[in-house]
Amino acid sequence: MSSKAQIIESLRETLTKVVKKDFSQVDADESLNLDSINRISLIVELEWVYDIEIDSDGLDPEVFDTLNSLAGYIEGLVNESV
Repeated sequence: MSSKAQIIESLRETLTKVVKKDFSQVDADESLNLDSINRISLIVELEWVYDIEIDSDGLDPEVFDTLNSLAGYIEGLVNESV
């Protein structure tokens, strides 16, 4: 099981890989400014990294606003799958 802090660190690495922009210094409450293509690519990568299934149809776009919101969402899915 991962803590929210560990998930945020992992998200920084995953975002840097997917978006091809350095997210290592992005604050947890700073806006991520992801476009729809970045979000789709990120969903695919997160499903692989965390071995989870993300229902993109029911996914609230605000989940992608900040690292905190995204980490909270991922943490919930990871805990559900345990």
